[in-house]
Amino acid sequence: MKYITHIVLFALLSCTAHVYANLLISPTRVVFDERQRSAKVFLINSSQEYKTYRLSFKEKRALPEGGYTDVSEQENPMRLSGLLRMTPKQVRLAPGERQVVKLALRRQRNMAAGEYRSHLFFQALPEKKDLDQAGVGIRLNMIMSYSIPLIYRQSASSPQVSIDAATLNRGQAGQLETVNLILSRKGDASPFGGVRVFWRAQNGVNWEEAALVNSFSIYPELSQAQLQLKLLAPEMFQGARSGQLKVVYTGSGEYKGQSFAERIFSVTVP
Repeated sequence: MKYITHIVLFALLSCTAHVYANLLISPTRVVFDERQRSAKVFLINSSQEYKTYRLSFKEKRALPEGGYTDVSEQENPMRLSGLLRMTPKQVRLAPGERQVVKLALRRQRNMAAGEYRSHLFFQALPEKKDLDQAGVGIRLNMIMSYSIPLIYRQSASSPQVSIDAATLNRGQAGQLETVNLILSRKGDASPFGGVRVFWRAQNGVNWEEAALVNSFSIYPELSQAQLQLKLLAPEMFQGARSGQLKVVYTGSGEYKGQSFAERIFSVTVP
């Protein structure tokens, strides 16, 4: 019975989690509402070996082109880590073993309105057998790490999003590969949701889904962000010289059911 329960849990987590190398993490982002004081993050070792991870908080600044750069605590006045307590701070997991990481939020009086964010950082540590071996494999193991955002919004206004540009682009081999978007954000909170791009050739009738991403945010430190999406089926553009791209940004998670932005662009096929 215990084995069956574990399989069911693994399947449920897989629906909302992401596997980073040998570590299954769920959820992949944590958002506290104004009444919530605690949250849990589930970890599962999906490898066939023992794995050890050290947990800590990191401050990161989002980049307009995607990804993050690390910053100091002083460079992040809206950091959440100072209000959080975490247990445990290090885990060692047997193959298939799971662990619950508990987060406790301690809000303060007279907090400034806005969105507070830090990142929960998982640093892989070498096992004893790795330390007994020499070579590049040890160094790779020691630098392996993953992080997920932790967010709390204090009287934050709803984000306003606009879609500024959409273009089709070819890769180095000359093949049509991506659709590039530019989106702008206003307000003191980040939107979160899926971006879908649809294509309709000139004089066409039906829209065809051309590209999508299920999890996209524009964090408060950014007023504008760039998003490059790989085309699902470049052959749908074959023979077309022009047409229309419809870009739809729809909320999910805490924004489920909300429409952030939608816009149609007339484009040429390069």
